[in-house]
Amino acid sequence: MNSKEPRILLIEPDEIARNEILNFLTGKNFDVVCSLKPDSILFDNRLETDPVGLILISDDYDRDVLSESSLVLGADKKLPQQIPTVVMTTIDSRKSPLELVVHNWFHTIKKPCDTDILYSVTCAATNQFNHVRSLLNEIETRSSAIGLITSGTFEFKTVDEARNLTTMLSLACPGADGIVIGLNELLHNAVEHGNLEIGYNLKTELLETSRLHDEIHNRLNMEPYNKRIVKVSYTRSDSEIVFVIEDEGKGFNWQKYLTIDDERIRSNHGRGIALAKMMAFTELNYNEKGNRVTAKIVL
Repeated sequence: MNSKEPRILLIEPDEIARNEILNFLTGKNFDVVCSLKPDSILFDNRLETDPVGLILISDDYDRDVLSESSLVLGADKKLPQQIPTVVMTTIDSRKSPLELVVHNWFHTIKKPCDTDILYSVTCAATNQFNHVRSLLNEIETRSSAIGLITSGTFEFKTVDEARNLTTMLSLACPGADGIVIGLNELLHNAVEHGNLEIGYNLKTELLETSRLHDEIHNRLNMEPYNKRIVKVSYTRSDSEIVFVIEDEGKGFNWQKYLTIDDERIRSNHGRGIALAKMMAFTELNYNEKGNRVTAKIVL
């Protein structure tokens, strides 16, 4: 895979709205391609070196044309990789029917688009795509015998160990490219937010001052954090795969993180659990405290 920044595919039939969005995003140095025939862009043979990393689609787009494209769930053609899709809607409630039918729905923006929200969502989605691309690259370069194992228990302490375990366990699942991002979020959260007790507000501050990496390193070497572990169990039956992930932290208010709201979409973090729920798992259930999560994949 290539490290080049991804393109944005803009699907907007209204010429005035299309030009406004195009001019704004190109002014922010994003590479934007406009098309009303998305598959001609998404299945271009240059995709490996010039990838699309975000689809911005207006719900004014012709539904008959949409239904024949790879963008809808159940399409014959499979969308390349895990490209997030942002729906732009004029519906006052912000809920658009497209949220239910497009692949990898990421967020919905009210039209006409607020430029601050549009910029935040675009940054968040392209960062998400780059993160997934990195994880998929690790899967492509690794092989594992764990696919032959029906159950196992694992323990780890660090975010690097979480990432390594993510790629290994994802290889034991069908459709590893869809599982890897969700599982990585859950394992990473168990270390960072669980055992190390780096909450949402503190992480925001650490990211803004470029101190997150140092803070994680420091906490991994100080009491009581340095003695804490994350436990993961993996079981596979004929009908489902179940992960149980438990940390030794104080827990958190997990309910508010099951969906992505406008407040957190403006932030550069805080979407992982919602994305894991949408993209990777059939079920995602926390205990009341919030330090143990059960993630299921129905086979």
